[in-house]
Amino acid sequence: MVMSLEELAPGQTGVVVGFGGGHGMAAKLDAMGLRSGKTVRKLSAQILAGPVTVLVDGRQVAMGRGIARKVLVETAG
Repeated sequence: MVMSLEELAPGQTGVVVGFGGGHGMAAKLDAMGLRSGKTVRKLSAQILAGPVTVLVDGRQVAMGRGIARKVLVETAG
């Protein structure tokens, strides 16, 4: 099932399969370590408008919800 990183539940894992946005967005995500094929686990998200935190390659990465909406991940379930 493909969904945005924002939609993952805390503790849920997915594999990055694509991005919305242009080259600038892709470059920013690449600098964070988020690229196609990477496995990410959502650690937390604030209820209303706070950042989304994920674990990728053993590092915690925080991003705004707008960016998290543009990262597409595939889950096992």
